[in-house]
Amino acid sequence: MSASSGPYHFSASRLRAGAFSLLAIALAGCAADVSVSGDTGRESRSDGRSQSYYLEMRDGVRVALSVYFPGGETPARPAPTILKQTRYGRADEIAGMERFQADGYVIVSVDTRGSTSSFGKRRVDIGPEEVEDMDEIIAHIAAAPWSNGEVIAMGTSYLADTADIAASRPAPALKGAVIREVDFDAFDHLFFPGGAPNDWFLENWGAATREMDEGRSPDPEDGLDCAARVEDCVRLWPILDPVDGDEGFVELRRALAGRDRWAPDDYAGVVFADDRGKNGYTFFSSSPASHLGGIIGEAKPAQIWGSWMDAGSAAAALARYRSAPEVPMEIWITANDHSNSVFADPFFAEEKSPRPGVDRQIEIMSSFMRGSRSGSTVERSINYYVLGADEYRSSKVWPPSDTSGATFYLGEGGSLLTQSGREGADEKAVDFTHNTGRETRWSTQFGTPPAYLDRRAESEKLMTYDTAAFEDAIEIVGTPVVDLMVSTLTDDPAFFVYLEDVAPDGTVTYITEGVLRAIHRRPAAQSDLAYDKGPAAHSFLRKDATPVKPGEVMNVEFALNPVAVRIAQGHRLRLAIGGADACCFRRLSNGASEKFTIMRGGDRPSALHISMRPAAASTRDLGR
Repeated sequence: MSASSGPYHFSASRLRAGAFSLLAIALAGCAADVSVSGDTGRESRSDGRSQSYYLEMRDGVRVALSVYFPGGETPARPAPTILKQTRYGRADEIAGMERFQADGYVIVSVDTRGSTSSFGKRRVDIGPEEVEDMDEIIAHIAAAPWSNGEVIAMGTSYLADTADIAASRPAPALKGAVIREVDFDAFDHLFFPGGAPNDWFLENWGAATREMDEGRSPDPEDGLDCAARVEDCVRLWPILDPVDGDEGFVELRRALAGRDRWAPDDYAGVVFADDRGKNGYTFFSSSPASHLGGIIGEAKPAQIWGSWMDAGSAAAALARYRSAPEVPMEIWITANDHSNSVFADPFFAEEKSPRPGVDRQIEIMSSFMRGSRSGSTVERSINYYVLGADEYRSSKVWPPSDTSGATFYLGEGGSLLTQSGREGADEKAVDFTHNTGRETRWSTQFGTPPAYLDRRAESEKLMTYDTAAFEDAIEIVGTPVVDLMVSTLTDDPAFFVYLEDVAPDGTVTYITEGVLRAIHRRPAAQSDLAYDKGPAAHSFLRKDATPVKPGEVMNVEFALNPVAVRIAQGHRLRLAIGGADACCFRRLSNGASEKFTIMRGGDRPSALHISMRPAAASTRDLGR
């Protein structure tokens, strides 16, 4: 799939909206302007950078770095620094940072090695050389005459991953990290959730970033190419940004000429988490989770943001929290999009203002950074939004201690029962046209915010099981687990499972989802895993592959993405099961017809396990 194919038309602005920092999107009106002066190819900016230069690394590779002083003037006294390490173009990272500059922070933005305006090869994103660069960059900042020696790493998306990994490094000047919408395990939380290939994201994001790294516009309609035509370079700002003294783009084009960049096809043959791409790297090796030992050892305070509606970012935040129990950590899980600028609670589909609002988000980050720099204790906490309630709650554990486990068994007539019923079976051919849409938890990582609408039509393509209507409102808060006894027609099926709310008028509202490619179904002991994955975990390693025998009943148990949701009085909870999501995922089942036969009741019950509690009173109870 090319960058412009599939259900979404690609644009450069979409990539920036999805992958650049929160504040560049939320306060886009602050973005810099660019104009061409005469025919010299020079550019004039209003981005307010104070200085920009190449910093040479230990191996001679030079990375582009820009410094933004508060008010554009060298601080009168040594100042703290916010470090943002990006692969999308450092010039865009100052947008919306005025509030932090007003607090006295110097902003330093870096193009990581091999990306956009920096020198070096890029055979992988966040490779070992890029990680080692972090130590030198932080030390360089701390030694600057304007620096007070205190650095906070900050970022969203890819920048969150670099901030998270920076927190694992032996860098004394780094005092903490603000990590927003992180992919703690890039294999399971984004590229291969449940082992199912998210081809749409890998191919589109991989192709777009390759264009950027090689000096071309990620929008194929632009046709801009800095390496081929110097006059195109200025029009590629802010993706490409020459350092001071390189107004003619000589050094920048030299950096582009030496590029050796990975391609999405490098990972085409990956099936297991330990499979290396043709570039020699695994997805896990580029993940913060692969640096867990350093995260625990350094114990740097961290503020982690995720969203119930953003890929696996909520699961990622909770996994880091569980896996590093002694590390000071503050979790914020919203219902916002990937940029935290658009509200995406499916129960309030018409409302778009983020929760918390942008000003409140900045206050939360600022308070954390002040505490981290002063050495104040950062209390471990999980602050989470409740879908359908429009409220935040807080806990120190997940699931919260005031919840209790509940099991619902799949029953005849598409029912979900509190007790296992008579033995039976349901079968249905997989409808490979099933689609969660163009505005989903997966699309938001590429710039299109989630907007889940009434799913009743798509539910008809799935096997569905409903509870009775709840007599009183409840809250489901935790990590749902589905436990299926099932047989299939083919030897390589995947199960796409959805939790949904069914209103009295028949409206079906998306809550969360989970997926598992059946060959990965072998349960994994937590002691055998690289980090704490939570309940019903799987290793996704080649050694644990378990063949599927067509027609033979197998046990498939896996976790859905965690969630907190209010189910209103009179509503029902629905479990919906399918074998495809045409929005993003590769069609499995060997491309052949597929049929699921799900056993229920008797000695082979299938079930849904959730954590729940009575709902608190809410002013936003839908009451439908």
